[in-house]
Amino acid sequence: MDGEFGPPASRQRDRRRIVDVPSEPGVVARAFRSLRSLVPFGSRRRTAGLEAELVTLPATRRRFPWTLLSFLALVVIPAAAAVLYLVFLASNQYLAEARAVVRSAEQESAVQSAMAAGGSTGAKSGATSALSLATIGPDAYIVTNYIRSRAMVDDLSKTMDLRAIFRRPEADFWARLKSDSTIEELVEYWHSMVATYVDGPSGIITVKIRAFRPDDALMLAQAAVKLSEQLVNDISDRARRDAMQFAEREVVRADGRVSTALNELRRYRDQEGLIDPIKTADETSKLVMQLLTEKIRLESDLFVASRSLTKNAPSVQNLSTRLEIIDVQITKLKEKLTGDTPEVRNVAAKLSRFEELEVQRQFAERLYTMAQDGLERARMTAERQAVYLTVFVQPSLPEDYAFPRRVSYSILIPLALLLVWSIMALIWASVEDHRI
Repeated sequence: MDGEFGPPASRQRDRRRIVDVPSEPGVVARAFRSLRSLVPFGSRRRTAGLEAELVTLPATRRRFPWTLLSFLALVVIPAAAAVLYLVFLASNQYLAEARAVVRSAEQESAVQSAMAAGGSTGAKSGATSALSLATIGPDAYIVTNYIRSRAMVDDLSKTMDLRAIFRRPEADFWARLKSDSTIEELVEYWHSMVATYVDGPSGIITVKIRAFRPDDALMLAQAAVKLSEQLVNDISDRARRDAMQFAEREVVRADGRVSTALNELRRYRDQEGLIDPIKTADETSKLVMQLLTEKIRLESDLFVASRSLTKNAPSVQNLSTRLEIIDVQITKLKEKLTGDTPEVRNVAAKLSRFEELEVQRQFAERLYTMAQDGLERARMTAERQAVYLTVFVQPSLPEDYAFPRRVSYSILIPLALLLVWSIMALIWASVEDHRI
């Protein structure tokens, strides 16, 4: 059987050539299959052990340790740098917190009543229970957006030097503000040092401001709360001014209508020569009734006298003359009341126009009275603040630093880097496996 494969020396040379083949399983298998095709069919069973041996041969060329280098570069070195920075270099940052709620005048009265009912020991719990009745409105979001806006930075810069506050000697090189920072960079840095939150169910506004000194954090928080109160007051003042201006315009317009109605009524009286056509009509009606009564009495007397005397009797003629005079007077008075002669306008026509003007005057006066009431209500509302920023947690001086959280960050940063590196390594191994 040895003669089938050649002399031993030749087999050793063949084995050395096979060993020089790269040790990847696929390459070794292909090389061995090429060699096996040259062996007679009857002797191929002896090559099974040799095939298993060749597949498991160690590689003669080692790969570059990219895995170890990437682990060092992406996990060990950044984690060590972060831990060293947190432990030895990171400066302490102090936190001042304030909590407030934007309320209307009615809600403010309810809060004060709840605090008064709670007493000295239960004031906080009473205020909290009253705060739960609040409904969140747009004013709360206006306040939080104002605190994080450039307007807040500009307003704070009018009374304090923000750049000096954020470049204290206590601040480390990484946390402090740049010396040549622009206003945009200052606003962005302010965003990183302040946090605001609005609780949806209750409308409570939470403001947290960090600084490198405790008094700086307290000063910034107090200034932010004061400016927020001023903003809410400005919004309320504008609403009150608008209400007052509207009420005053309504009073002026109603007063103009009253003046117009009175002028129309005065011109009518001058034209007709009547102070009050209603009273004139009443007096004329009374005269007609009196004349009718007198006429009835005269007719009765004339009837009695005509039975006992002749027509030419003086008493009968006197009664007849008086009756004719009364008839003429009654006719004239009726024409004055309801007649439609072109010479004289009747009282009814005059009365219709007068009543129309009188209704206009009364309506104008009523509108004027309502406008006056509205102006008075607007004035009372303007004298009372409509919207309040109730600060129920005042900012206080911090005694210990709140940032950075050295222990937790020293644990979380390496774990996060390890997680990212593991994901990248798995992705790279999957790509290499598909390439093979």
